[in-house]
Amino acid sequence: MQTSTRRAVAALCFIAAGPWASAASFDCSKAGNATEKAICADAGLSRQDEAMAALYKRQAEMPGTGQWPAILKRDQRDWIAVRNRECKANTECLKQDYERRIGYLSHPLLQWMGRYVEGRCPRDGRFLDVTPEVGGTLSIDLYICPDSRGNMLLQGKNVLDGQRRLVVQESGRCTRTLQFDTDRVTVSDGPGCAPALAGIFARDPRRSPFENE
Repeated sequence: MQTSTRRAVAALCFIAAGPWASAASFDCSKAGNATEKAICADAGLSRQDEAMAALYKRQAEMPGTGQWPAILKRDQRDWIAVRNRECKANTECLKQDYERRIGYLSHPLLQWMGRYVEGRCPRDGRFLDVTPEVGGTLSIDLYICPDSRGNMLLQGKNVLDGQRRLVVQESGRCTRTLQFDTDRVTVSDGPGCAPALAGIFARDPRRSPFENE
């Protein structure tokens, strides 16, 4: 009789825990919306959520990155809001969204992403957009403020060398070097480069990198 009782209790516990048995990066007993409940009810989604959370933590705790942790925190909030609004409880939508986000947070140079400005942009001056690319490279686009539709000055992509420099080879003999430092990019012109683009660009903490994901 006692054995039967124990089995019955165990079965009830299993049934009660069924939809929430999968782990996630948050407390499933406090799942507050359709998206969180869908994540907790699906083992694959739950694992994706945990993997994404671990990558986010690693990026946010990266030392010597200046304003990056605060920028990434806002970026993550933006992503969660869009995830909840667009996917709701659609499992396939969520899995695809997590796959993209995991790839994004896995990029080895993600901490340099963002918009860097010189002058009083957007009123005047110039801005430099830095975006991670597949293959571990960074893409850079340099524009005149405030009109970004037809005023591109420089475009290129490359990896960073051991001294955090990105080299862009233009047509002819012109080579421009971008030196990445904490919340700053310094552009230098090589011999034969025209027009001159040298300058110092500071990261704009108000711009979410999620806009470029």
